[in-house]
Amino acid sequence: MPARLRSVLAAVLIVIGVVLVPVGVTATWLRTTVTDTDNWVETVTPLATDPAVTAFVEDRATARVLVAISDQHLVDRALEALEAGGRPAAARALGLLKAPLAAQVEQVVRRVVTAVVGSDQFATVWVAANQVSHAQLVAVLSRSPDGAIVDNGTDVSIDIGNIVEPIEQRLVAAGVPLVDKLPPITVSVPLLPSSDLDTARTAYNALRVGGVALPLLAIAFIAGGVAMARDRRRALVRVGLGAAVACVVLVLGLSFARSHVASSLPPGASAAAVSIIDTLTEGLRQMVRVVVAFFLVMVLVALVVGPSRGARRVRSLAVAGWDGARGGMDRAAGTPLAIPVAIGVAVLCVLVVVFAGDLGTGWTILLAVVAGLALIVAALAGRGAAQVSGSAGGP
Repeated sequence: MPARLRSVLAAVLIVIGVVLVPVGVTATWLRTTVTDTDNWVETVTPLATDPAVTAFVEDRATARVLVAISDQHLVDRALEALEAGGRPAAARALGLLKAPLAAQVEQVVRRVVTAVVGSDQFATVWVAANQVSHAQLVAVLSRSPDGAIVDNGTDVSIDIGNIVEPIEQRLVAAGVPLVDKLPPITVSVPLLPSSDLDTARTAYNALRVGGVALPLLAIAFIAGGVAMARDRRRALVRVGLGAAVACVVLVLGLSFARSHVASSLPPGASAAAVSIIDTLTEGLRQMVRVVVAFFLVMVLVALVVGPSRGARRVRSLAVAGWDGARGGMDRAAGTPLAIPVAIGVAVLCVLVVVFAGDLGTGWTILLAVVAGLALIVAALAGRGAAQVSGSAGGP
């Protein structure tokens, strides 16, 4: 194959692989989080104590209960009964109390709703509602008829109507009349505007299918491009930098989507929606951090082993430091320990990044750099050990 054609094919494969990296990461996150009920519930459980979400639920539940009570026209019915009973003076007196009574009922309802939402009972209801609503949401995205609620055509929502029952029980105990006669009340938390539903369905179906295939394709394209490149070390550097930049673009896209959803919802719902989005995408952001750290370590290793003057200087300093450390370790233990220690440090750093949760970008990058340096030390130690072994076996 001509050298120019080979270089072009290598570049094309690398570009495709780099573009597929953030897509593959997103597909993996979607497959393991959004489409799995257990992972979904585990992800959204903390939202039961999120101030923005609980405040929205309190406002929504209070409004729905008050509307249901108002629809019963309790005061109007009492006025009609008094007038029909020949007591117009009492009817006029009660009419004057209509506004104060409504305000008093609102205070009682809000106090009861706040107490229920702030209790452990709400957390239990929230988890149960999400277990059911997750299946509804997946059904909506897959165009099944058993989908989540679409509230008046404005947004796709999670139904938490079960929270109304304990509210009604406490209102009855507080003496609010005829609460037990109210019709069923629906309370929901919006997930996304219905105008974005078709886009969400398309993305869901495409990424669900590619949850396994896309990461494998990204690896295959990158490996093929690097294998065909004339300078594989430089190809690795370009792959690492390109993939890191692509992941940064993904993070920027998440921020844009977050702002778009927040601006598409009513002010009272936007704060809750933002909290939900942040909680749901935190796992994706963690995956992106791990991937970026991996590719940056790859770039660092590829640069250090290169032929540049700076790379040679770094290697010479590392070898000098290793020679001094090896001499001390050899005298202390009789065998060089650099290789197992360096590999152990690298593995420990990777395990901390993967399993320690949200470390923040700074700590993630620092641990990735330490892991890369440890692997470099292990490689240099192995090269030095091979040279010593060859010299010892010579004539």
